[in-house]
Formats: sequence, C-alpha cells, structure tokens
Amino acid sequence: MKAFRFLLLTAAILMCATAAAQDFKPVKDKATKKFGYQAKDKSWVIEPSFDKAEKFKDGRAVVTVDGLEGMIDESGAWLLQPEYNKIGKFDKLGLCELTVKEGKSKFYGVANAAGQVVLPPDAQSVSISRSEALIMAKREAQDGSGSHWGVYDIEGREIFAPQFESAPSWRNGSGVARSSYNGMVGLIGNGGDVLLPFDYLAISDANSRDALAKDFSVISFDRNLHKTTEFRSPGSIIPYETAFDDVRLASWHAGCVGVRLHSNNICAANLSKDASGRIAICNRLDLNWGFDRFVRLEPEIESTPHTGSMEHPYTGDMYTLRALMYEADGRYVGVVSDWGWLEGDFNGGYIYCAEGEDYWLIMDGVNARTPRPGTSLKLRSWQNVDHTNVVSGLLLSNADLGRMKDYYYRVKRQKEILEGENVGVNSYLPRPQQDRRATRRLMDAMRNPIFQRPFMMGDVVNCKTSKRGDDIEITLSDILVGHFEDRFDSPYYRMEGEEEIYWGPNGRRSVYLNLEEAEPGEPSMEDDVNEHGTPLKVVITLHEEDGTYLRTLGEAPAPDFIEDGVIVFEGLGLALIERAPGRFSIADREPLHSFKVPAEKRLKPVLSAIKSQAPPQGKDRPQGDGRPPQGEGRPHGEGRR
Repeated sequence: MKAFRFLLLTAAILMCATAAAQDFKPVKDKATKKFGYQAKDKSWVIEPSFDKAEKFKDGRAVVTVDGLEGMIDESGAWLLQPEYNKIGKFDKLGLCELTVKEGKSKFYGVANAAGQVVLPPDAQSVSISRSEALIMAKREAQDGSGSHWGVYDIEGREIFAPQFESAPSWRNGSGVARSSYNGMVGLIGNGGDVLLPFDYLAISDANSRDALAKDFSVISFDRNLHKTTEFRSPGSIIPYETAFDDVRLASWHAGCVGVRLHSNNICAANLSKDASGRIAICNRLDLNWGFDRFVRLEPEIESTPHTGSMEHPYTGDMYTLRALMYEADGRYVGVVSDWGWLEGDFNGGYIYCAEGEDYWLIMDGVNARTPRPGTSLKLRSWQNVDHTNVVSGLLLSNADLGRMKDYYYRVKRQKEILEGENVGVNSYLPRPQQDRRATRRLMDAMRNPIFQRPFMMGDVVNCKTSKRGDDIEITLSDILVGHFEDRFDSPYYRMEGEEEIYWGPNGRRSVYLNLEEAEPGEPSMEDDVNEHGTPLKVVITLHEEDGTYLRTLGEAPAPDFIEDGVIVFEGLGLALIERAPGRFSIADREPLHSFKVPAEKRLKPVLSAIKSQAPPQGKDRPQGDGRPPQGEGRPHGEGRR
C-alpha cells in the first residue's frame, strides 16, 4: 500500500513539474535580444541565451542557436544539441525527424523523446510506419551501389539493409517491397524474413495476396502464403529473359537481336557478288514454324568459344549469337542455331551466319516480307559486321554497354523489356457484356458500310495533323504504331508504351470500326439517325485472320475528317484508308503522303455526318477480304476490355 502511495506521489510530482514547464513562456530579453523562459511571475526560469525559442510541450522545447535547432528540457539541459536545421514534431511513437543541410542537399535522421539519436542524419529520406513501429530510411548501401531504402526498428536496429527501390508498404506485419537490384517485387516480414522472393512485377496489398509474375501469370496466395491458384493473363507473352546479363539487357531490340522474327521476315540465303555488289538468292528456311512460332537471336556466354565469338570488353567473357525458337506466347521450343554471328547489314535488313555454315536473310520490320524462294535480292549499302567484340558484333555503342554499370539504369531497362514484350496485353481482356436491347440499337447504328468492311495491312496507318492557314494538313505515315496504356487491378500494375502493330505471319489480320454506347460523361457522338438517339463512341479493333478479336487500337467520339476515302481520327493519330476505284489508295502514295482538308470540313460528332461520307456501295465496296465470319470477332458480347 505504501509503495502504491509512493508511485501516486511520484506521478503527481512529475505532472506538477510538467504542468509548471508548460507555464514557462519564451520571452525575448530587451537587453541581450536573446530568448529565454519566464515563469508566471516573470522571473527567468531559463536564462535568455537562444536566438529563437518555442513553447514547451511534454517537457521539451525546440530552441535555435546560431541558426541551428536543438532541444532542451524544463531545466534548460540539452536533450539534442543545436546541430540541426530542423527538428520535427514528435509522433505517437515518441519519434521525430531531424534535418541537416549540406550545401543544396538535405539529410534526415530520427531521434526519440529521450534525446537519443536513433538514426543519424545521413539518409536522403525517412518514412515512419506507426502501425508497425518501423523506420524506413533511404541511405547509401555498403556495397557502393548507391542509395536504397532500408528498414529499422524504433531503436535504430537494422532489420533490412538498404536494398529497396522505395519504402515498403506495410500491412499486418508484412510489407510489399521492390528490390533495387532487379526491380522486382517481393514480400517481407517486420522481423527480417523474406516471405515471398523478389520475383514478381506486383503484389497486392491485402490479407490474401495476389502476385503478378514475370510471365504475366497471376498467382493467388492464402493468408499463410500457400499458393492457391495460378493462371496466365489472356494474350500475354513470356518475355525475353535477361538473366540480368548486361549484354542481353543492352542488345534487346538492337538491330535484329532480341526481336521476334516470324516466317514472313526471315529466310535462308545464298550470298554472291557481282559487279554491282552483293546479292542474296532467297530460299525457304526449313524450320517447323508450327502455329505462329517465332525465332529470336539472343547473345549468350559460351564456355567453348566458336568461330566468330565476341569478346566482352569489360569482363573478357566470350559471347555467341544463338537462334532460339518460341511458341506464339513465348514458351521455349528449342535451339535452331546453337552459335553464330551477324555477317552484315544492308538497307532493309541483316544477314545472320548460323553455326558457321548457313546464311539467313532477316528483313528489318515486323511486317516486312522476304522475297519469294528463288528470287535474287540486291543487298544495297552492304556493310560487314565486325564481330570481334559484343559492341560492334551486336550493333551496339560503347554507351549502350557502359550505362549498364548503373544499377538504376539496369533496373529501368529490365522493366522496359518486361513491359515491351507485353505492352497492350490488357487489351486482350474480355469486353463487358451488353444486353440484347443495347446490341440491337448498335446493330441499327452500324448499318453504314464504314462499319461493315475490313481494313487490311497498309490501310491503317499513323497520321499527323497541322494547321495551314484555313486548311488542315494531314500527313500519313507508312506504318502503324499503337500507343498502349494498360492497368491491372489486382494486383495493381500499370504499364505503357508503343508497339508496331503486327499484322500476322500472313499479313492478313484486319481492323474494323465498331460503335459502342458511351458511358455517362464520356465524350460521345449523337445518334441522330435512329429513334433511340443513344450516345455512341467509335472503337477501332484488330482481328485475327479468322475474325478472332485481338486488341483495341483506340477509342474516339467520332472521326474528325473523311476525305477522299481517308478516315482521320486526329486525337488518336490514326487514319484508315478506303480501297475503292477512283479514290485515294495506299498503293498510289509515297511512303509519306500529305494532303490538305478545309478546316470547315471537320465532321460534327453526329452519326449522320458519317453516313453522308459513306464510300460507294455495290461493286466499288470491297467484299470479304478478311472479314470476320458470322458470329466471330464482331459480336458486342466478347473480346474487348
């Protein structure tokens, strides 16, 4: 009982002392121009010796001496020496941030309420998880690889050394973290354990975890992190494996290296020379192409160097250029050339030497077509490729390989490759179902021939518009490059990029214009032709040869111009070209063709404006030619996200 009374008395004394300290007021001494603290009777409790002074709170006060902040207790003793440019407020964990400036740079640390420096102010940034009682700090790694985020307890003990690209996101004892060394995401525990390895593109921040793997599989885990389900995202491609090798990272999509080569743009070749230069006699490349398989040239280290091996200028490793075959979705099939090198490049392509014996002609461009078997092709602007080292042998520059020494660039490059193989994959996800009434309304609106015909390779190209006085100048490209910005919801992952649209191994994929009902508030076109007057939008979709939906190329309220058979979507940078007698044809133009349209010819966003610009019907309108079969590819109940 006596002990309990003693504790009560001690607590009361401390409360009185704290209350007394709260009554201290910072006051500026007129004589010295310094700040000190006075009691209610205006007597000096702490002598004036500070340039600035703040009020006491919880027995502590921040004061300034010679432009630097420190912290004192109610007796005037230093809890934190005046060495900091800023001392932050204490949080519920009893921690505050410390800021120190060095030139134009700021560094951060953490102190506790007792005046102990938990983390010295050497971090570029600090974040505190109050729910987990953890400190995250971005600091220099001991391996010299730069600044990364580490994890510490509230006493400053290291739980994870600096190794993360950003501060982990914590929930119920575990955190989602991204490795600085490979750019991949893993799951860590607040006790220092790695719960899921750093092998994922994204992990959901929830009690039950979903993870997006590098091959774009979605893997679900239960609360105990046992795998429950796994499925590949529709339409995804297993990406080019970098193995975090700097040569493989640097050479992806350099010339023809790391590019998907289909049966249309690669063939066997016999090389010869005449007075005019080098000539390739083209023949069929005898490979099992299966259903839309592809070949990729990939550099690899070889243990036993062959003829034509390429040396790494920094490591001395010897590389060769192998040709590997893959299924359409990126699954590995096998080796089709175990070693080789690039023999030369020319205007429009490259020559690969397979295993020192056979030459392959590789056309530059995913939609380029090799000449027919038996055809001779003049290799204009021929240059031999020096394959003594990987820089010249893989058509790189010294800068391409040199920048791979930078960890941050390597991670950025890894992300670029993973997304580059799959950009637009989200466009393969199913289109929302529409009710029968909505489908019937859309069918009525799509009676215009523009919505009934296919647009083939060369009919759909990029375009640019510019103002020329009272006219709009429209410049057509010679290829179609689509911009994609995709997002997975669970786990959340966002990617974007540009990709040349591949028209299939036979060049027979097709594009269609579709109408869909616009969402409320979405830019739309008025249906002023049919009674229901539903707000509409135009959706441009790409289809396989058999009519199967592949992806969406873009959405717009309406076309902006229809002139001489060219349908222009200015905002999308797309033009679709009608093939009809007497009208402008893609075959009649130069690689870049420009024409002008009076600005007043811009179409109003109403369905009747499109109807008035309909192409000629009957014999002038193309029939068939890649049109999706009835019931496939075009119904509004499937295909698009």
